Amino acid sequence: MHNDLESVFNKFQVHATFSSVEELISGHINDTYLIKTAQKPHYVLQKINGVVFPDALELIQNKVLVSNHLQHKYKHLSLQEIQRKVLCFVKAKDNTFFYKDTDDNYWNVTIFIDDSITYEKTPNSQIAFEAGKITGEFLQLTKDFDTKNLTTILPDFHSVTNRYHQFKNAINTADESKIESAQEFIKFVEEHIKEMQQIDAAIFANKIPQQLTHSDTKISNILYTKTNEALCLIDTDTVMQGVIHFDYGDALRTICNTTDEDCNVESEIDFNLDYFKSYSKGFFGEIKDLTKVEIKFLPLSIKMMPFIMGLRFLTDYLNNNIYYKTNYEKHNFDRAINQLTLVTKIIQKYSEINTFLLSELKN
Repeated sequence: MHNDLESVFNKFQVHATFSSVEELISGHINDTYLIKTAQKPHYVLQKINGVVFPDALELIQNKVLVSNHLQHKYKHLSLQEIQRKVLCFVKAKDNTFFYKDTDDNYWNVTIFIDDSITYEKTPNSQIAFEAGKITGEFLQLTKDFDTKNLTTILPDFHSVTNRYHQFKNAINTADESKIESAQEFIKFVEEHIKEMQQIDAAIFANKIPQQLTHSDTKISNILYTKTNEALCLIDTDTVMQGVIHFDYGDALRTICNTTDEDCNVESEIDFNLDYFKSYSKGFFGEIKDLTKVEIKFLPLSIKMMPFIMGLRFLTDYLNNNIYYKTNYEKHNFDRAINQLTLVTKIIQKYSEINTFLLSELKN
């Protein structure tokens, strides 16, 4: 494996000698490796999961386009500073940004952002504030990006309606034992589905402006300095046209969850209001010119994004775990319990969430 990875790495225009490799295992989908070299910079080598992303080539092209856009926005900075704020892609030796191996896998390489930290769980309010700031900055800087230049890699990715159809199909084919074990959460989905489809309906009716979104703004996709300053949003595999509610709600889904998403102990799962307020202050400090309709649907997005993730985990469990990487048979079911319980906790605090947002967005 070591030799294979070194061989792939050397297909790119890297000006350093391969020294060692370490697998980075935080993601659910792709295979990602830290390549250490004899001299800096180090690099990140990634193999795109062709089952989940059949348009792997277009996915890499999307990431490069967004990277180039951000690098242009930061052109007043030095190259070294830009390479710490943006995922910068390395060309292959044929001057493309990918390598296709003999098994038809697509690979890409980025410059490793050294002396940076990621978090699986939010440690304090300052980290939450910085997460909001960097996500808001990303959305503001890419607001003028022409999404017609992107290939839609995962159509209807954050569409509750689409995910609900997949869920209903899974129920039709699932083992009776799985349906029985998941009955409480299947019922929860049915009780809340109409409310959760409201943002879908607003998008369909062109009531909410669309723009480039990151589409996977969980806490572990943010790099920080060792002094708690957010540096960069990483994992841009799912950049696509969307609405800011997707990135706002998805970030809060992980930043404010008091447990990690594998925890199924309902009494330990809660929504941290302090982190919500800190994140929101950072986020709305960067975002400009929100419309009244965008503001109207922001509170709902906080419920909708954990709902849609719970729905996806539950669907994958019913489908015998064909999408997400799992460590045990009921792993996706535990993840679904976590996310749908988090929705319940948000509902319990919804009045305070609404009050805070109205106050924050008036300022």
